[in-house]
Amino acid sequence: MSIADYIESKAQKKQRELKYEIWKVRNHDSRMRTQGAIVGALAGVAAGLLLAPKSGKKLREDIKNSIDSTVNTVKDSTSDMVENAKESYIDFKDRAYTELQPIQEGIEEGIDTVKKTTENFKEIVKENTKDVKDEVKVIKEDAKNVKDAAKKGAKEASEEVKEGIEESKDVVKETEKKAGEVRRAEDKKRNK
Repeated sequence: MSIADYIESKAQKKQRELKYEIWKVRNHDSRMRTQGAIVGALAGVAAGLLLAPKSGKKLREDIKNSIDSTVNTVKDSTSDMVENAKESYIDFKDRAYTELQPIQEGIEEGIDTVKKTTENFKEIVKENTKDVKDEVKVIKEDAKNVKDAAKKGAKEASEEVKEGIEESKDVVKETEKKAGEVRRAEDKKRNK
């Protein structure tokens, strides 16, 4: 996983967290208020019906008024909740933007740094590759020169050895000739 992928995954994770927080804020308050309004209205209606010693017509009229009152309360509560949710969403969105802006700038700066580092690394590798190629050429030339010098030296040494052998043969012939002369001279001395 590259640094850019890591930074991108962190940014995506932060976006998911923010979306969840927005959803939670938006839905939590409205659900709780709606539930409270409905439970309160039902409890009020039930209490009113059970405790009212009234005639049928009066009781029906009270039930109708109570239901109308409950419906109006629920409508008012719902519109208040919607308005509060909208305000909370806008506030949260603004807060998220101001908090995410530095993170986004940091991510962009990190990506730029990675790109620059990669470019610098590529340049260094290119320069080093060129230097290595130049050094290889120099080494090849030096090796060729050494090889040529070794061949020349071996050839010269071979010629000198051949000359030495020839000289040695001449010396051996001379020595044998002189040894032969010395033997003859000694043989003459003994024979006399």
